[in-house]
Amino acid sequence: MSAPGDTFTHPKASEEQSLSQPATLPHQQQPQAYSGPDLKGAVQYVDQVPGIPPGLEYLLQINQIFVQPKYFTTQTGKTYEIKNSIGQQIFLAHSDQVCCGPIYDTMIKDNSNMEVIQLLENCKCTCRREIEVHSPPGTIIGYATLNWYAHVTSLSISNATKETVLLIIGPSFRTNIFGDTNFEVKSRDETQTVGQITRDNEQFSVQFPLDMDVKIKVVLLGATLYLDHLVEMKRRELQRRARDRH
Repeated sequence: MSAPGDTFTHPKASEEQSLSQPATLPHQQQPQAYSGPDLKGAVQYVDQVPGIPPGLEYLLQINQIFVQPKYFTTQTGKTYEIKNSIGQQIFLAHSDQVCCGPIYDTMIKDNSNMEVIQLLENCKCTCRREIEVHSPPGTIIGYATLNWYAHVTSLSISNATKETVLLIIGPSFRTNIFGDTNFEVKSRDETQTVGQITRDNEQFSVQFPLDMDVKIKVVLLGATLYLDHLVEMKRRELQRRARDRH
């Protein structure tokens, strides 16, 4: 496993085309200064790049993001700050708690308060544990799907055409998934580790190759928020069972 901050290697050559941006796009080390409003504690504005959904341009230049839960209430849901490696805010995410509609609905805004990403889980015929990742909202760019295995937690990362491009593999829900945990991001044939998702004291760190397709970076971010949601749901289920026994 690579150390935090390192640039990871890619999956097999057959997958590189689906995961990488064209060579003409800019790839810079994080963070870099750009023209635009200088918001205190936030990344600076990045000019729009052709082929990149609006609001995601900054992700071109980074290989690591941090997800920090900010607050949670059963009435209003959960809010997350999404930051770069020096603590500057990139996005703000809010997960709604609703009694009807999608069973999981998270909206992510940039520092101008523009809605740039939406994560949706709709319970349809089979109630498959899967989120759609939209950017901008209304346009699907990928999916994160929970695979049911007894001894590991596994999520498939897919592009907009539902082709699996990566796997996230970590401890089973039957083990100590509620504490500090590490999930490996692997190529779809599981032969290469290309990144990792680490949960440390309630904060998540997400690492990926610098030149990974920005849309897949966003799907990994969505999968991280979804993992936090699944763990929280499992924790509540265990708490209910414990209360019922008393």
